[in-house]
Amino acid sequence: RTLASANVQAEICSDSSELLEMLGHGAASAIVAEEALSPNAANDLSKWRRASQPPWSDMPVIVLTLKKRVNALTIQTLGNVACLERPLRPETVVAAVRAALSARMRQYESRSREETLIRLNGDLEQFAYAAAHDLREPLRNVALSVEMAKAQMQGKLDSDTEALLNSAMQNARKMEAMVRDLLAYSRVLHDDEQSWPITNCCEVLAAAVENLAVEIRASSAQITHDELPLVKMDRTHLLQIFQNLIGNALKYRGLVEPPQIHIGSAATQKFWKLSVKDNGIGIKPEFHERVFGIFKRLREKEVDGTGIGLALCKRIVEHHGGEIWIDSSVGKQGATFVFTVPAVEGKGNVETII
Repeated sequence: RTLASANVQAEICSDSSELLEMLGHGAASAIVAEEALSPNAANDLSKWRRASQPPWSDMPVIVLTLKKRVNALTIQTLGNVACLERPLRPETVVAAVRAALSARMRQYESRSREETLIRLNGDLEQFAYAAAHDLREPLRNVALSVEMAKAQMQGKLDSDTEALLNSAMQNARKMEAMVRDLLAYSRVLHDDEQSWPITNCCEVLAAAVENLAVEIRASSAQITHDELPLVKMDRTHLLQIFQNLIGNALKYRGLVEPPQIHIGSAATQKFWKLSVKDNGIGIKPEFHERVFGIFKRLREKEVDGTGIGLALCKRIVEHHGGEIWIDSSVGKQGATFVFTVPAVEGKGNVETII
């Protein structure tokens, strides 16, 4: 009667089975008297809470106590509990119920917003993928057309015009590379943990080194590594990480000594911690977070690149539940990029690749 007078719809349940039936029909909250909260009833309610509620849901339960005699463990198993000690004024009951209903409403609103954001992010990813995919062919045509025009007018161009054509061709190729990397970035989340294969880090590192062979020889770089493990992740994703991190070490090398790059490994409880250490110019601490952003690059005019490589590494690592960070300061032994990936028992069987 008290709740009805406050415009709150309520139903009386005579036992725990009836209460669970009402909760299954969508009741927003439950009020339970201490006398009704027998061990069996508490166990039934706790089981329902674990089995029938989705992870985002936490239904409020109001327990009417007498001298606060309810067992603390029982309270804990019921989850989102508010205890009211009798005797109670009607105003107290109404205030507690309204607070519980408001909390329940916020849960549903938060879930609704989360679902909307997930849908919008999915739509945005699909749009970005489609737009990037459709841009590749026109950009190739622009670069090819400029290159053909330059070839046909060979010997007839003044230096300024030739410089403009070269710039147009380089920019078209750079945009094509950016589009390609954006496509790779957008595809990272299109798999799940069940589909991740067991991958040999040594074999993937060997492939990355082979892909970078021209740059490695040109810079006289030396690459060494620890004994590397098996990990649970897609081979292409791990290849992208190694290739980007080693490629950056080659690009941002010092002016005197040739690059010395070491790939290290260390086991943690559930992850392997891998690292790529170089003797290059290093990165100031204030830029450690910035470099992982899309299109965020240091020394843009001095070093080629699209500015997506480290953002792609971060996206891949976080998608696999790991972390990536930098241990570096300018002038002190270059930079060390550290990342964690899901572990698999055993180690790679390739120990020497270079």
